[in-house]
Amino acid sequence: MRVSRLNTSLLIFLLTFFSITIIARAADDDDEPDDYDVKARVVRISLITGEANLKRNGNQDWERARLNYPLVEGDTIATDKDSRLEIQVDARNFVRLAPGSVLRIVTLRDEGIALSVVEGTAIVRLVNFDRSHGYFELDAPRTTMAAEKTGLYRIDVPRDGRVRLTVRDGGSARIYSDTSGFALRDGRSAELVVTGDNAGDWNLLAAGARDAVDDWVNDRERFLAQRLRYDAEYYDEYVWGAEDLAAYGDWTYTNDFGWIWRPHASTISAYDDWAPYRYGHWTWCPPYGWTWVGYEPWGWAPYHYGRWVYHNNYWAWVPRSKYNKHRSWWRPALVAFVSLDFSFGNDICWYPLSYHQRDPHSRYYRRHHDRNDRNDRRPSYGGGDRRNGSRDYDPRTWRGVTRVPRTDFGNRDGRGRPVDEPIARRVVDSEPEIAELPRRSAGAGSGPRVVNVADAPTGAADRQPGVALDDDLRRSRIFRGREPRPSEPRASEPRQTSSTPAQETPPAGAVARPEPVARPRREDRPRREDRPRAEERPRIETGSEPRIEPRRSESPRSENPRSENPRSEPPPRAEPAPKSEPRSEPRSESPRSEGPRKPDKPNP
Repeated sequence: MRVSRLNTSLLIFLLTFFSITIIARAADDDDEPDDYDVKARVVRISLITGEANLKRNGNQDWERARLNYPLVEGDTIATDKDSRLEIQVDARNFVRLAPGSVLRIVTLRDEGIALSVVEGTAIVRLVNFDRSHGYFELDAPRTTMAAEKTGLYRIDVPRDGRVRLTVRDGGSARIYSDTSGFALRDGRSAELVVTGDNAGDWNLLAAGARDAVDDWVNDRERFLAQRLRYDAEYYDEYVWGAEDLAAYGDWTYTNDFGWIWRPHASTISAYDDWAPYRYGHWTWCPPYGWTWVGYEPWGWAPYHYGRWVYHNNYWAWVPRSKYNKHRSWWRPALVAFVSLDFSFGNDICWYPLSYHQRDPHSRYYRRHHDRNDRNDRRPSYGGGDRRNGSRDYDPRTWRGVTRVPRTDFGNRDGRGRPVDEPIARRVVDSEPEIAELPRRSAGAGSGPRVVNVADAPTGAADRQPGVALDDDLRRSRIFRGREPRPSEPRASEPRQTSSTPAQETPPAGAVARPEPVARPRREDRPRREDRPRAEERPRIETGSEPRIEPRRSESPRSENPRSENPRSEPPPRAEPAPKSEPRSEPRSESPRSEGPRKPDKPNP
């Protein structure tokens, strides 16, 4: 009997242990999405002064842009005449727009980024950039600029059609028009000629004096340099937008969650009964769908990465960098939705997912939801499965429940409200809603806006999203379809020995020239003395003056002037005369002694 009770207790312990382990592991694995559209790259609006408007990909209507708005491939952003805007691409790279500018995001992927400046001024700051790992290209009317390394790149597109490109701070770029292309170095500008016989060519200039836009960029970068702290120990390298959290809160290490971040009381005191995902609004962002936009200035990373927990009577954000085995992925929001009609009308409620909770809106969950129901193991989204004694359940999660009338869901002017404890607990214990949320058309808010943007094509060639233009333009605009010369061997590579002199000299020229027509080498040409003289000898034999012949064939006359005149030689050098006795005979003979050679011919 005692043995049977012991075995039963051991079995219960093992089942409980393995059930807890499986839940935690599934939650960790769920943090890595498996569909391409879930991994679509996102950038954010990190600063707005004045007003700006946004047109989403696939939508014809414009909407008012806000701080912390996510931007995806295909979106278009336009600044008003008195506004400025900053886009944070990742932790260290930024794009800034001057007043009256229009920017279209053509490509936004891990392979590279391509932006189109329709009009106005855009300044790109690249601090963390490696051309071998991804490209960064800027299009303008009839123009394309491809960055080669870190630096500052500015592109101006006035409405009169001119385009000016400027490179500063150690940058380097290749620029192209529809007829030409070349490299633009640091401290230089190039202005595209758009009219006349030289249309498509460039005027090279020194980078001009800095203007008000450059001063604004410099002031902004000095401000960010003082506030941004890249603390990789708190979160992994794929979490960006958390660089300024140290200015708004404190980091603390805990045994339960690792590093957590808690906002300062002063940063949330302006919000009544503050809780995560309460002060902001939902916006439709394809391909993700409903996406949360927080009104807090720091409300980017804590609402799109990690989880929120209620720890020691306050809310704290957990990046989960210590326990997550996979990289962090951007999410539109990490909440659970519930729509209930009892007690408080037709409202939509949501609350932040806590630590080790599945995301009920992920594709992973939807594929495995039916199997969990068949096994009678429906997860509890209030903080874990209480029936199996999970230690992940937190009864205080109800404090984060927020509600909004269904008619205001998606309305940027709507305001979330807290929920009383009895109803909030029922919300937490209810089944999360997956497919019953309003569609994109719900909650029109302040209505569509009208923005006049010229629908002019940009780029030095037709661009396809996801494809870089630099390589093709380099071959067509610079090399004119010819193959470039191979690069010279590096210092670490062995050079060729002198035994192969034909390969020692590196090839010259930017491209491989056509092989010239083969001409005989000098040494292959017939020498003067090898040329046939049969024509000359008959001329001598047929009555030409014989005095010409000694001039060409014999050299005594040229030697005699050098050898004669012994008086000029010093006495010591006159002694070796016996050694040159074979040559003394012609020297002793006068030139007239050669005259008798005429009778050598046979007498008639």
